[in-house]
Amino acid sequence: MKGKIKCKVEECRFNTRFECAADFIEVRSSGDNVVKGSDGTACETFRPKNGS
Repeated sequence: MKGKIKCKVEECRFNTRFECAADFIEVRSSGDNVVKGSDGTACETFRPKNGS
């Protein structure tokens, strides 16, 4: 069973009705690599709707 991943980034080409339609996602730490919450993470899978 495939889980659904919610996405509220409307500018991402994988966002389909606020669900991620990518085959996989990659999440990394952002900033100083010390993650204390969701604000310290970034979606590497993001691709703009208009661009590469």
